[in-house]
Amino acid sequence: MTGGTRASSALQTREALLDAGAALAEEHGLAGVSVNMVVARAGVAKGTFYVHFKDRAAFVDAMHARFHARVEAAVGEAIAGLPPGAERLFRGSEAYLDLSLANRGVKALSLDARSDPAVQGSMEARRERLAAAGVADLEAMGWDDAEEAAQLLGAMTREISVLEFDAGHRLPASRRVLKRFLGI
Repeated sequence: MTGGTRASSALQTREALLDAGAALAEEHGLAGVSVNMVVARAGVAKGTFYVHFKDRAAFVDAMHARFHARVEAAVGEAIAGLPPGAERLFRGSEAYLDLSLANRGVKALSLDARSDPAVQGSMEARRERLAAAGVADLEAMGWDDAEEAAQLLGAMTREISVLEFDAGHRLPASRRVLKRFLGI
Protein backbone atom coordinates (compact mmCIF):
# COMPACT_ATOMS: atom_id res chain seq x y z
CA MET A 1 0.00 0.00 0.00
CA THR A 2 1.43 3.39 -0.98
CA GLY A 3 1.58 6.35 1.38
CA GLY A 4 -1.23 8.11 -0.46
CA THR A 5 -3.45 5.04 -0.39
CA ARG A 6 -2.75 4.52 3.31
CA ALA A 7 -3.59 8.15 4.08
CA SER A 8 -6.78 7.90 2.05
CA SER A 9 -7.76 4.70 3.86
CA ALA A 10 -7.00 6.29 7.24
CA LEU A 11 -9.15 9.30 6.36
CA GLN A 12 -12.01 7.02 5.28
CA THR A 13 -11.75 5.11 8.57
CA ARG A 14 -11.73 8.34 10.58
CA GLU A 15 -14.79 9.59 8.67
CA ALA A 16 -16.55 6.24 9.23
CA LEU A 17 -15.94 6.55 12.96
CA LEU A 18 -17.24 10.14 13.01
CA ASP A 19 -20.30 9.14 10.95
CA ALA A 20 -20.99 6.26 13.33
CA GLY A 21 -20.70 8.58 16.32
CA ALA A 22 -23.11 11.09 14.79
CA ALA A 23 -25.67 8.39 14.01
CA LEU A 24 -25.40 6.93 17.50
CA ALA A 25 -25.65 10.36 19.14
CA GLU A 26 -28.89 10.95 17.28
CA GLU A 27 -30.25 7.59 18.42
CA HIS A 28 -29.01 7.55 22.02
CA GLY A 29 -27.75 11.02 22.95
CA LEU A 30 -24.13 11.58 23.85
CA ALA A 31 -24.37 9.79 27.19
CA GLY A 32 -25.54 6.66 25.42
CA VAL A 33 -22.61 6.55 22.99
CA SER A 34 -19.65 4.40 23.93
CA VAL A 35 -16.42 3.69 22.10
CA ASN A 36 -17.55 0.07 21.76
CA MET A 37 -20.78 1.17 20.07
CA VAL A 38 -18.90 3.49 17.70
CA VAL A 39 -16.41 0.87 16.54
CA ALA A 40 -19.15 -1.73 16.15
CA ARG A 41 -21.21 0.66 14.01
CA ALA A 42 -18.14 1.66 11.96
CA GLY A 43 -17.06 -1.98 11.55
CA VAL A 44 -13.53 -1.51 12.87
CA ALA A 45 -11.50 -2.85 15.77
CA LYS A 46 -11.48 -0.95 19.04
CA GLY A 47 -7.76 -0.25 18.73
CA THR A 48 -8.46 1.55 15.45
CA PHE A 49 -10.50 4.12 17.37
CA TYR A 50 -7.46 4.99 19.49
CA VAL A 51 -5.26 5.30 16.42
CA HIS A 52 -7.47 8.22 15.35
CA PHE A 53 -8.57 9.69 18.69
CA LYS A 54 -6.72 9.99 21.99
CA ASP A 55 -9.91 9.39 23.97
CA ARG A 56 -13.67 9.80 23.86
CA ALA A 57 -13.42 13.56 24.53
CA ALA A 58 -11.11 14.00 21.52
CA PHE A 59 -13.63 12.05 19.44
CA VAL A 60 -16.53 14.27 20.56
CA ASP A 61 -14.44 17.35 19.84
CA ALA A 62 -13.56 16.04 16.37
CA MET A 63 -17.25 15.47 15.60
CA HIS A 64 -18.03 19.05 16.64
CA ALA A 65 -15.06 20.41 14.66
CA ARG A 66 -16.17 18.56 11.53
CA PHE A 67 -19.70 19.93 11.94
CA HIS A 68 -18.38 23.48 12.32
CA ALA A 69 -16.18 23.11 9.24
CA ARG A 70 -19.31 22.13 7.33
CA VAL A 71 -21.19 25.09 8.83
CA GLU A 72 -18.45 27.51 7.76
CA ALA A 73 -18.52 26.09 4.23
CA ALA A 74 -22.33 26.26 4.02
CA VAL A 75 -22.44 29.79 5.41
CA GLY A 76 -19.70 30.87 3.02
CA GLU A 77 -21.65 29.47 0.09
CA ALA A 78 -24.92 31.06 1.29
CA ILE A 79 -23.44 34.55 1.64
CA ALA A 80 -21.10 34.53 -1.35
CA GLY A 81 -21.40 37.77 -3.28
CA LEU A 82 -23.72 39.47 -0.80
CA PRO A 83 -22.71 42.86 0.58
CA PRO A 84 -22.29 43.14 4.37
CA GLY A 85 -25.59 43.66 6.12
CA ALA A 86 -28.80 42.13 7.40
CA GLU A 87 -29.58 39.90 4.41
CA ARG A 88 -26.13 38.35 4.57
CA LEU A 89 -26.53 37.71 8.30
CA PHE A 90 -29.92 36.11 7.79
CA ARG A 91 -28.77 33.88 4.95
CA GLY A 92 -25.78 32.75 7.01
CA SER A 93 -28.03 32.03 9.98
CA GLU A 94 -30.39 30.03 7.79
CA ALA A 95 -27.51 27.99 6.41
CA TYR A 96 -26.49 27.17 10.00
CA LEU A 97 -30.06 26.26 10.95
CA ASP A 98 -30.54 24.04 7.90
CA LEU A 99 -27.25 22.25 8.48
CA SER A 100 -28.15 21.73 12.14
CA LEU A 101 -31.40 20.06 11.11
CA ALA A 102 -29.61 17.88 8.59
CA ASN A 103 -27.02 16.81 11.19
CA ARG A 104 -29.25 15.97 14.14
CA GLY A 105 -26.73 13.59 15.64
CA VAL A 106 -24.05 16.25 15.90
CA LYS A 107 -26.60 18.75 17.18
CA ALA A 108 -27.60 16.25 19.88
CA LEU A 109 -23.95 15.82 20.72
CA SER A 110 -23.42 19.59 20.89
CA LEU A 111 -26.33 20.01 23.25
CA ASP A 112 -25.14 17.21 25.53
CA ALA A 113 -21.47 18.26 25.46
CA ARG A 114 -21.97 21.96 26.29
CA SER A 115 -21.18 21.35 29.94
CA ASP A 116 -18.33 18.86 29.41
CA PRO A 117 -15.11 20.59 30.52
CA ALA A 118 -13.03 18.32 28.26
CA VAL A 119 -14.52 19.87 25.10
CA GLN A 120 -16.15 23.05 26.35
CA GLY A 121 -13.21 25.33 25.49
CA SER A 122 -12.76 24.21 21.90
CA MET A 123 -16.50 24.19 21.25
CA GLU A 124 -16.76 27.73 22.61
CA ALA A 125 -13.83 28.87 20.43
CA ARG A 126 -15.63 27.58 17.31
CA ARG A 127 -18.86 29.34 18.33
CA GLU A 128 -16.91 32.55 18.97
CA ARG A 129 -15.29 32.36 15.54
CA LEU A 130 -18.69 31.91 13.91
CA ALA A 131 -20.16 34.86 15.81
CA ALA A 132 -17.16 37.06 14.97
CA ALA A 133 -17.89 36.51 11.29
CA GLY A 134 -21.05 38.60 11.69
CA VAL A 135 -19.38 41.65 13.20
CA ALA A 136 -18.74 43.36 9.84
CA ASP A 137 -22.39 42.85 8.89
CA LEU A 138 -23.61 44.43 12.11
CA GLU A 139 -21.18 47.31 11.72
CA ALA A 140 -22.52 47.85 8.19
CA MET A 141 -26.01 47.98 9.73
CA GLY A 142 -24.87 50.73 12.11
CA TRP A 143 -24.54 48.75 15.33
CA ASP A 144 -22.18 50.49 17.78
CA ASP A 145 -21.68 47.35 19.87
CA ALA A 146 -21.31 44.99 16.92
CA GLU A 147 -19.24 42.35 18.76
CA GLU A 148 -21.77 42.06 21.55
CA ALA A 149 -24.65 42.09 19.07
CA ALA A 150 -22.95 39.28 17.12
CA GLN A 151 -22.74 37.20 20.31
CA LEU A 152 -26.44 37.75 21.02
CA LEU A 153 -27.41 37.01 17.42
CA GLY A 154 -25.40 33.79 17.61
CA ALA A 155 -27.14 32.83 20.85
CA MET A 156 -30.55 33.54 19.30
CA THR A 157 -29.71 31.47 16.23
CA ARG A 158 -28.44 28.58 18.38
CA GLU A 159 -31.65 28.71 20.41
CA ILE A 160 -33.73 28.51 17.25
CA SER A 161 -31.66 25.49 16.24
CA VAL A 162 -32.48 23.86 19.59
CA LEU A 163 -36.20 24.55 19.11
CA GLU A 164 -36.04 23.12 15.59
CA PHE A 165 -34.07 20.12 16.88
CA ASP A 166 -36.80 19.43 19.44
CA ALA A 167 -39.52 19.87 16.81
CA GLY A 168 -37.64 17.83 14.20
CA HIS A 169 -38.32 20.36 11.45
CA ARG A 170 -37.98 24.00 10.45
CA LEU A 171 -39.94 26.52 12.50
CA PRO A 172 -40.90 29.19 9.98
CA ALA A 173 -42.27 31.55 12.64
CA SER A 174 -38.96 31.51 14.55
CA ARG A 175 -37.06 32.20 11.35
CA ARG A 176 -39.42 35.08 10.53
CA VAL A 177 -38.80 36.54 13.98
CA LEU A 178 -35.03 36.31 13.41
CA LYS A 179 -35.51 38.10 10.09
CA ARG A 180 -37.57 40.80 11.78
CA PHE A 181 -34.91 41.28 14.48
CA LEU A 182 -32.48 41.92 11.65
CA GLY A 183 -34.81 44.51 10.17
CA ILE A 184 -35.62 42.58 7.01
